[in-house]
Amino acid sequence: MRQGVTRLLLRLAGAACLLALSALAAVAEPLLDKGAALLNAGHLDEAIAALHDAERRLPDRSQAAGLLGEAYLRLGMRSLEARDEAAAREAFASAKDYLPDDPRPWQGTAIAWLHAGQPAAALGELHEALALAGERPELLVLLGRAHYAAGDLAQAEDAWQKAAELEPAAEVTALLDKVRRERRAEAAMRRDLAGRFTLAYAPGVSDPLAAAVLEVLQDAYADLGRELGYYPDSDIPVLLYAREDFAAVTRSPEWAGAVYDGKIRVPLGGVQRMTDPLKALLYHEYTHVVVRFLAKGRAPVWLNEGLAELIGRRQFDPPPPPPPAGARIDPAALDRSFGDLPAHLVPLAYAQSHARVKRLVELCGWPPLGELLQRLGSGSTWDRAIAQAYAPCGYDWPRLQVELAGELH
Repeated sequence: MRQGVTRLLLRLAGAACLLALSALAAVAEPLLDKGAALLNAGHLDEAIAALHDAERRLPDRSQAAGLLGEAYLRLGMRSLEARDEAAAREAFASAKDYLPDDPRPWQGTAIAWLHAGQPAAALGELHEALALAGERPELLVLLGRAHYAAGDLAQAEDAWQKAAELEPAAEVTALLDKVRRERRAEAAMRRDLAGRFTLAYAPGVSDPLAAAVLEVLQDAYADLGRELGYYPDSDIPVLLYAREDFAAVTRSPEWAGAVYDGKIRVPLGGVQRMTDPLKALLYHEYTHVVVRFLAKGRAPVWLNEGLAELIGRRQFDPPPPPPPAGARIDPAALDRSFGDLPAHLVPLAYAQSHARVKRLVELCGWPPLGELLQRLGSGSTWDRAIAQAYAPCGYDWPRLQVELAGELH
């Protein structure tokens, strides 16, 4: 009798459990539909909340995994677009939990690490993505970029060569051409390092001069760090070329005294010792390093070049050449590359950019400049970043424009 009652109770409990699960599923399925609709509409935060609610109610939680993985992938990409690499990595980590066999979360994490200037971390993510997906061209292009940023030109060339063989494209051809020019120029270079700087220098550059370059760059690292409150924690490649190799590698205009394109590149053919103009040039180029790390490519050219000029001219400040008669530059042109300007207007563009940044420092000092660059790098619009950084001085962008307008004449 007792056993019969027990069996009856177990059957009733099982039936009740099935009814409860069915009820949960009935509630969860509309939440899945709601989450999918929100996801398609681009409302990512609301979509993720609805999908997690559905996940908790579903008897089989894997039913929500695909949608949640896609939602976190899109959240990661949105964070990348906003230049918030830490948030992007966090979102991609969640995507990995729901899409363990999909290479895209690892690919996204690699991009976030590259944007943050951490190529070694990006390489680990890309190897995971390649293990999942095989040798896809887009992954091999990224792998080459990570090797290139890490200073391994041979591995970069190998990755890009494989990408070109799988899918010929103009982008890959240009990358291969660039890395092969650099490998030829760097083949005979000697190496040195100090602090955050890794140096490679051509045979015509003496060991004492190479050591002096490293010493000046370390001084610049300390000086600019004090001014802007920022010290890069990634290695900074520096290459010292003969003039002809510099021109071949960088393809820069004739008026360019040096280049920073992720690496500081300086032509030193014929230079025998450290001079004040060379010291100013090194400070100038190192300033571009700091601006890139802080603003993540969002600073207008006049701010980038003007700040570099201001820092460099503290080491050496010769009188500028007189501007061409009647020369004028549209203020909007200072937001774009000076390489787009006629060569005779380039000195004027540098002079006006220097004057504008000098005026910013005169008005409010150095701290707002560092904050402005950081806010731009965090994704703030120009007007909002200016308003937040310069509020303690009582300025927004319209008021600052009035102050800076005189520096354009």
